[in-house]
Amino acid sequence: MAGKSRRVVPDGIVAHRNAVRRRGGLIATALAFGLLVVGLVLLALPGSLTGLLGFVLTFIALPTMPLFGIPASGGFTLYALSFISSMLLWWIIGHYASLRAIREVIASWPEWRREFRPLAIGLVLGSLVSLALAALVLGAL
Repeated sequence: MAGKSRRVVPDGIVAHRNAVRRRGGLIATALAFGLLVVGLVLLALPGSLTGLLGFVLTFIALPTMPLFGIPASGGFTLYALSFISSMLLWWIIGHYASLRAIREVIASWPEWRREFRPLAIGLVLGSLVSLALAALVLGAL
């Protein structure tokens, strides 16, 4: 028994569990980065509706922007710090969701999504509420 190696069946239960555990944070970061790219493309397009939608998507992808005073103040350093901290935050949430998902007997991406969804919704709502409060305090609304 001790000499036998543990074999993982490709596309089996253990392989899915390992994939979720290893890639959960990366998938969350990739989703946020994709949302950021779409937001930046919309910001570059002419029009107020695309600009507003692009700003909201960018704000969702980078939820730590209010911590650095963005959009009231700007600069490359603040945007870079916001990008790095937001991607780290998305990775932490995705990895935490993967750790919660692999507690199930059979764990795969649907279980990861079930754990990730409330965390992501909370992060997005917190970011949008902070944006609305900042607009209210600064007198934009």
